[in-house]
Amino acid sequence: MEEISFDDFEESAQSLAEISEKKPFKLEFKDIKSEIYTMLFYSFGLFVGSYLYKIAQSDTLNSIIKPENETFVNLFISNFCLYFSVFLLVVFLGFCLIGYPIINIIPSVIGIFSGVKMGYFLINYSVKGISYSLIMIIPHIALFLTAIAYTIKISTDLSKSLMDITKNNEKEFNVKPYIKKYLIMALCIILTALIDAGLSCLLFSVVTI
Repeated sequence: MEEISFDDFEESAQSLAEISEKKPFKLEFKDIKSEIYTMLFYSFGLFVGSYLYKIAQSDTLNSIIKPENETFVNLFISNFCLYFSVFLLVVFLGFCLIGYPIINIIPSVIGIFSGVKMGYFLINYSVKGISYSLIMIIPHIALFLTAIAYTIKISTDLSKSLMDITKNNEKEFNVKPYIKKYLIMALCIILTALIDAGLSCLLFSVVTI
């Protein structure tokens, strides 16, 4: 049988003391600052988009919002190109030294597009427009906005890191963790395009609007 020395007790007591001294987890504003700013800018864009549709509604604009005789594949490709372009723009701004102050404009642009769609449903279909908006807009925008919010957070951190490296004249920088996170967000963008195309086909073919 192994003998237990006094040093073992001393090490255990020291470990327990270190654990007890640790502060409890606190969720601070800086930890969710990016997500809060994303929601605020998106909400602003949503209001602007709804108002823009109200003053600019026309048959041409309606035909753009409500695609006629579009297949699932065509809708998926068009949605993917649009969403992935926004994603690439956020990634690009992350690699730019001046990207940090510009990057928060992106949620406002997304909000404007969502607001125009929501305005279309609410103005043209009144009460039914509420349910159509819930079916069409909220599911895919919730996922898309979440992916963009996290992409903005990743890009903001990357942009700040690059600025610090430039200031401190550091030569080494590990970009792999950022690339892995970007790839996960890219998969979310593809999933968003699939959901949007599926809901569009379902709503415009099954539901009479």
